[in-house]
This record gives sequence, structure tokens and C-alpha cells, in this order.
Amino acid sequence: MTRELPLAFQSATEMLARLHARQIGAVELLQLHLDRVREIGPAINAVVALDEEGALAQAARADAALARGRWLGPLHGLPMTIKDAFEVVGMPATCGFEALREHRPTQDAEVVTALRHAGAVVYGKTNVPEGAGDHQTYNAVYGLTRNPWRGDRSAGGSSGGAAAAVAAGLSPLDIGSDIGGSIRCPAHFNGVWGHKASHGVVPLGGHIPPLPPARNALEMGVAGPLARDAHDLQLAMDVIAVPGRAEAKGRRWALPPPRHERFEDHRVAVLLDAEGAPVASAYRAALERWVDELERAGARITLLRRPPVDAAHALDVYFDLLFAQDGGAPDAVHAALRSLGADAPAGDRSFAARIGRAARLSARDWFARLEQRRAIAAQWEQFFGEHDIVLCPVMSTTAFAHDLSGVDHTAQLQRTVTIDGAPHPYLTNLAWPGLVTVANLPATVIPTGQFVDGVPVGAQAVGAWLEDRTTLQFAALVQQRLGGYLVPAPLRA
Repeated sequence: MTRELPLAFQSATEMLARLHARQIGAVELLQLHLDRVREIGPAINAVVALDEEGALAQAARADAALARGRWLGPLHGLPMTIKDAFEVVGMPATCGFEALREHRPTQDAEVVTALRHAGAVVYGKTNVPEGAGDHQTYNAVYGLTRNPWRGDRSAGGSSGGAAAAVAAGLSPLDIGSDIGGSIRCPAHFNGVWGHKASHGVVPLGGHIPPLPPARNALEMGVAGPLARDAHDLQLAMDVIAVPGRAEAKGRRWALPPPRHERFEDHRVAVLLDAEGAPVASAYRAALERWVDELERAGARITLLRRPPVDAAHALDVYFDLLFAQDGGAPDAVHAALRSLGADAPAGDRSFAARIGRAARLSARDWFARLEQRRAIAAQWEQFFGEHDIVLCPVMSTTAFAHDLSGVDHTAQLQRTVTIDGAPHPYLTNLAWPGLVTVANLPATVIPTGQFVDGVPVGAQAVGAWLEDRTTLQFAALVQQRLGGYLVPAPLRA
């Protein structure tokens, strides 16, 4: 093995190698993780529901198959967890909603089906904020998830339970979802690898929101893996990047190969400045130190003064499309959203005005925003004719202190996040994720090995639409040169 870590902190790839070599059995490996959830899990509260009986049966089948010389698939016998926004038979699927506390799906989400077909042993659900709508993870059903590096700091959201579980050695692999940084923020906050797939590549049937039994995926929403190793992201994407059930009748995905095999061949642009997307100076300094390390390691770096698109316009389009989708809320909630910023001028970019304006969008306006989104995506596509990777902040800050005042976007209007000593609207942290999301782009979060105030620093490596293999390949090469995942200090023996 390449790293001398306790088994619980090794990569999914390393665990699979041990399983294949019969150095450990699937039941034994599963039991190791179940024991860790019982022993150290309560302090973090990342894994919030279990299907021990079903998982033990899956693991036993994996052991029996291997005894007969049969390998069930690329994830044969691997224990793993799933974000509690995906429906999984044998466990509740709440997405943090009290009203869904007893929701027991009768069919797996499409991504879960793909994982099971690959031989994975799905044993637990990981915590989310209510409705998967926050950059911290707590809800009335399961409570608060804590960052394993610092318990007083956010684990991120909405895949906060997933990232915390992976970082703490409770699970080697998890699948999250992302529309506002919900994979990228937790990977950054917890010091793990995460991949936001290109829009449309990973099926979202069986994801909440929308509320069941709805099956229409949210506009701009995607899914992707979180892991302790860049190669594990590639492994997982090979499994889950498939057409949904209906599309599979006539479609097969064939994502293009990575643009380059060598680290030095990548044309890397670094973007640290964008209108409407501030970056805390300590976070920025940490990213600059890391970029210097990349350059010393042989990276071809170009510094950008601004994005290749009008950032203010792109964020206007993003926020309109994002907040308009709260229109599926109950009538009273939707009425409250529509009333926000009703008297604000057209150019008002406050979040109250943005939310209210989005809630009042007509169908004509909605389709106009979709057309604008396609135009923004086209500008990025042209940019990627001359660059292979853009490195940029994941969001404006590193992991911040918990603030449990309210759960929805209207309550979040009362919160602030501190950037260089000054309060900024809490929703400011949507800006850096939104610049990427609105253009459909893939982004791989890379742990930099840098820290700010005791919590990890991540960067997102962004690529051209459908070129997920390029950002994943680049991330793996960075890991090879500079390293990656570190065991959280409080958990080190």
C-alpha cells in the first residue's frame, strides 16, 4: 500500500485491493465501519441512519461470490454511505424534513442502483441540512453534524454528513449532490476530495428535493462522489456516470478522455478575483501559497484578473434560477418569498431582492434565463479552447462557526458570514460555486494541505463541460506531486 494509515483511513481503492487479495472479507470490512460509527460517530453525528441487516447480507453475498472466484463489479464488497437526499431501500429518506421522518422508499435512487450493480455495500445515510439548502448541516430529524477537524465549525452543506463521514474514517466513499456548492463546500471544509459532475452526467431520479413522488430533477442540480483519494473519485464516476432508467433504453454516456496524461502539460489558469465573489484574505493567501507549490512542481500557471464571463451577470442568472425553484414550496412559504424585495429597484442585488424577484419569475422570464445560461456556457467553452483547468476558491471562506438560527433561505437572510472582520450576507458563499454551476461545468475539489485557523483549505479545479475526466486526472496528478487527504488532528492515534 502507498500510505501507512490505519485501514479505516485508507482509500476505497486500497480497501478494494485488500478485498480482491482476500486479505480481508467484506463482512469484516463492513463491521469495522459499523464499529467506528458506534464508537466515534456520535461526536460527529455524520452517519444518521443504518441498514445493518441489509448491509451484512450484501457483504456476505460479496464474500460468497469471491470464494467462488466471481468479482461482482468495480466496487465489490466496498462498504459506503449515501447522502440522505437519495432514496435507499432499507433506510429512511428524509432530506432533513420532519414531514419525511417516516418516509421509507420502495425503490432505490438511480445512482444507488448503479452502485449496487457495481457491488457496493450501502450501509448508512449521511446527514444533510433541511431541504439540502445550507452550507452547514443540521435539521430537526437528526440534529447537528460537526466538523471532525474542529467541532465548533461547520461541516459544510448540504453534503456535510458525507464529507465529515469520509474525513473521519466512517466511510471510504459517499455520493453527494450539488447545486450551490453542496459537494464542493463540505469537501473544502473537511479536507477531502469531492467532484461536482458536469450537468446531466449522473442521474438524479430518487433525489430529494423535489419532494417525493416527484421525479423532475432541479435545474442545475448534479451529483458526484466524495472520497479520501482522487483516484476513488474516478472509480466512483465510472460507476455512476450513466443514463437514468428511462434514458438507458437508448443512450450510453462516453465522456471524453482526459486532455493530458502529464501534470506539466496542463494549461492551468488561476482565478482569485470575481465581481460579487469576495475571498477572505487568509483563505486567499493559503491558495496563493499552494499555487506557488504547484508552479514549483512544474505546473504551467496563468493568473487571471477576471473570469472569462461577466461575473455579475452570471450570478444574476444563477440566483434567479436557483431561488425560483423554491416555487415548489407550500403556498404560504411561496407567498412569503414573493413578497421579499417587492419594492426594490430592478438592479438591486441584495439577496432579499434576488429571492423575491426569482419567486415572481414568469415562464417567459424563466426561459430567458435558460437562454442566458446557455450563452454563459458557450463563453466558458470558448475559454477552454485555450486553457485546460481553472483553479479558483470553492467559496468565500473556510469552515465557519455554527449558526443554527433558522433553516430556509428567508431565515438565512438574517445571518452573516465574517470576511476579514466585516459582516457579509450569509448567502455570499453561494457566489463562487454559482459561477461554475450556472455554466454546467465539472469541478473537482482538491485538498491543498493548507490550513486556516485549524481547518482545511480546498480549491476547485474547473474544466470544460463533459470533460470530467480532465479535472479528475489533474486532481490525481496534483495528489501524486503534493499529497492530499490528511487524517483530522483530533482523530490521530
